[in-house]
Amino acid sequence: MQSRKRIQPGLQLALGFLLIITAGAVLLYLPASHQEGVDVSFLDAFFISTSAVCVTGLTPLDISKTLSDFGTTVLMLLIQLGGLGYAVVAVLIIRLASGRIDASSGNLLRDSLGADHKVGTKKLLTLALSVTGIIELIGALLLLIPFSSRYSLGRAVYLSVFHSVSAFNNAGFDLFSDSLMKWNQEPVVLIVIAALIACGGLGFILYGDLLEHFRNGKKISVHTKIVLTTTLFLIAAGTVLFRIILPDVDWKNAFFQSVTTRTAGYFSYDQSALPPAGIALTVILMFIGASPGSTGGGVKTTSFYTAVKASFSLLLGRNPAAFRREISGESVMKAFFVIIISVLLVAVASFLLMVTDPQFGAEEIVYETVSAYATVGLTMGITPGVSSAGKIILIIMMYLGRVGFMTIITAFARRRLSGARYLEEKIIIG
Repeated sequence: MQSRKRIQPGLQLALGFLLIITAGAVLLYLPASHQEGVDVSFLDAFFISTSAVCVTGLTPLDISKTLSDFGTTVLMLLIQLGGLGYAVVAVLIIRLASGRIDASSGNLLRDSLGADHKVGTKKLLTLALSVTGIIELIGALLLLIPFSSRYSLGRAVYLSVFHSVSAFNNAGFDLFSDSLMKWNQEPVVLIVIAALIACGGLGFILYGDLLEHFRNGKKISVHTKIVLTTTLFLIAAGTVLFRIILPDVDWKNAFFQSVTTRTAGYFSYDQSALPPAGIALTVILMFIGASPGSTGGGVKTTSFYTAVKASFSLLLGRNPAAFRREISGESVMKAFFVIIISVLLVAVASFLLMVTDPQFGAEEIVYETVSAYATVGLTMGITPGVSSAGKIILIIMMYLGRVGFMTIITAFARRRLSGARYLEEKIIIG
C-alpha cells in the first residue's frame, strides 16, 4: 500500500499560520474582546489578527480604545505565537503531549528557524523558548521603571509585559493610542524598546551560535558575522541619515527611528510629518528588514548583504566572498530571487491600492504597502481609512511577507531540475 505523501514543511508552516490567524480573528470578534459599546467587524478582527500573528502592527482601529483587557491579552498571545512561529508552537505541543518529537516535526522546526539539519530539535526548541522568555522578562522589568511612574502598579506591570512581548516580536502594537510619541523624551523607554526590537530581529540561530562560541570556543559562523555587521551598519547609517534629514529630531529619536524601521512598527516621531527623503529612507530600511529565523520581516539582512556583495564582485570581476568564505551561487541566486519577487509584489499591491483607494497619495500607499509586506507596522495614518478591498490587499501582503517565502524558498531549494535540456544561449543584458 502506497504511503500518503507528506505535506512539505513550508506549506505546513503557511497553513499553520493561517489556522492561528483565523482562530485569533474569531476570538477578537467576540463581544468579550471589545470595550463596552464598541462593535468590531469581522474583517477588522481578521485584519488585526493577521497583523498580530504576522507580527506587523498595522491596525484599522485604535486598540487601546477598542479592545478590552481580554481582547488585548488575546492580541498579546497572538503576537507571541506569531513571533515564535507556528513550528515552535506546534513542536512544543507535540513534545508536551507525547514526550517525543518525530523527524517530520523536527524538519518543520529547522525549516522555520533556518537552522542546519544537523542541529538537534530539542536544542532548537529550548533555544527559541529560552531566548524569548529571558529577553522578554528583562525587557518587562526595565519598562516597569518608567511605566510605574505614570500608572498604578498593576497597570504598569501589564503594560510592561505587553510592550516587551510586542517589541521583542517586532510587532509594534501599543496601548497608548499614539505609539511612543508621549515617551519620546524618556531615554529608558526608547532604549529598552529599541534593544528589544534589535534582539528580536537577530534570529534565534545567531544566539545559539554565540552561545557555542563563548561556551565551547566554536568559531563564529559567517551567517552570524554577516547578520551582526549588516545590522550594526544599517542602524548606524540610518541614525546618522535621519538626524540629518530630520533636524528637529534629537539623536535618541533618530536612533529609535532607525531601529524601528527594522520591522518593529513603534514610532516616536509622527510618520505623516516625514519629508520625502525621510519617507524614502524609511521605506528602504523597512524593505531590507530583519534577519532570517527572527521575529522580523523584510527581504532580510543576509539577502541584502549577499546581493550587494555579488553586485560589487561582478563589477570587479571576482567571485563573491564574505569573511574569507566564497558565497555559493545558489545563495546569490536566492538573494536576488527574494529581492526581485518582493519588489514585484510591492509594485503590484501598491498599484491595486491606488485603484481601490485613490484618495491617498502614491507615497503614502507605497509606504503602507512596504510596511505591510515587510511586517513593520509603521503607518502614515492611512490604515483606518483604507477601503474593505484595500484591507484585504494589506492582509494578503502581511501574510505573504511573514510566511509566503517559507513555502516558495523551500520548494525552490528542494525542487530538482527536470524536463528537457536545451542548448545554452547568451542573452544580451543591459
